[in-house]
Amino acid sequence: MTASAALRPLSTARVRARLARTPGRLRLTAWVLALATVVFGVTAVTVASSRQTAAESVATRSEPQLLRAEGLYASLSDADATAATTFLTGGIEPSASRRRYLADLKAASRQLAALARHAGNDADSRAAASRIATELPVYAGLVEAARTNNRQGFPIGAAYLRRASNSMRTRMLPAAERLYVAEATRANSDYRDGTANGGLVAAFVTGGIALALLLLAQVGLARFSNRRLNVPLVIASVALAIAIWGVAALVDEQNSLASAQRKGSDSVQLLSASRVLALRAQRDESLALIGRGSDTTSLADFDKVMVALRGRGPGGGVLGEAARVARRSHSVAGVAAARAALARLEDVHRRVAVRERRGDYASARRVYVNDELPQAARLDTRLEAQTRAAQERFAADASDATGALDGAPEALVGFALLIAALAVRGIAVRLREYR
Repeated sequence: MTASAALRPLSTARVRARLARTPGRLRLTAWVLALATVVFGVTAVTVASSRQTAAESVATRSEPQLLRAEGLYASLSDADATAATTFLTGGIEPSASRRRYLADLKAASRQLAALARHAGNDADSRAAASRIATELPVYAGLVEAARTNNRQGFPIGAAYLRRASNSMRTRMLPAAERLYVAEATRANSDYRDGTANGGLVAAFVTGGIALALLLLAQVGLARFSNRRLNVPLVIASVALAIAIWGVAALVDEQNSLASAQRKGSDSVQLLSASRVLALRAQRDESLALIGRGSDTTSLADFDKVMVALRGRGPGGGVLGEAARVARRSHSVAGVAAARAALARLEDVHRRVAVRERRGDYASARRVYVNDELPQAARLDTRLEAQTRAAQERFAADASDATGALDGAPEALVGFALLIAALAVRGIAVRLREYR
């Protein structure tokens, strides 16, 4: 008996043992491929759904609420500044100032109602909104009392106006600021959820692992069965590659949402803060003139506000930061025009302050009404225009962010189920050969 004859039965036994183990291995391969596909699908769908929720929340809830809170603060500040400025005219106030004041109160009431309606279960926001709703009619009543007395030439009108302004500064505006902080915190949380990288990396990693397992399975089956192609597994691989490419849409969403914040929302916050500070300075100047030397705090607050707006050196202050942020959207020229208007406003204020210090209140009031108020109006117009432009940039980018994810979670679910079914089908085809 030759050596080759002795070895032949042993080789046959090994082949039979190998064939006997093949169905189990194929079933395990099918389970591994299906599990890898399901893990990828769950990861991708979770990330897509989370980002879609965050993007939609930014576009339809948190950022609009933040804009309402900013608008409320600006409306209240403008109403207070307009009321104080109007008081200086004496007698019957200009109809334009009266309309502006009433429009501010109406806008504040509308914004407050919307904020309270969408506040949900946030106790702090609801308490702040309730405080403003309670104080606003009282403030309006005090202003009307000041207005009535001022028209008749009674000096007590100034006392009513100071009480109204004190209510605005110490109760209503702090409550509006709490609303703004709450909404800003919520918006920042949505931005973080919509641009977090961890889930996106996990989706790409699990997708890559699933694709690698599919390719290895095909190579192994080709070597074992001497068949080059397994059609269901080939289709599953192509579908998985398309699904992974589809996950790249999440990158587009992330870029659009980040752009909405960097080029839109950040500018809105800085520009609206600048406008509120400018209105506060205007109110301070008016109250100082109304007090005719008895008000020792308003001019000091004016100086503090100017430092906050322009800083103590080139490029400082809120407007300096707004200019740096404006470079992202190539809108520096508009902010530069606002800063130039602020510089001209300060020049006029110095003329008013010189007259106030020497007790020439009639001349100071004349310069304020004829020169400083028009300059303050130009500054307010420029800041408001730049704020609207930033809001439009935000809306466009936020719309792109939500549009990039339209139907993405549903499509990924469909692809994951299809790939898993094809992977199982491809293994089942080979499995039947061993029955």
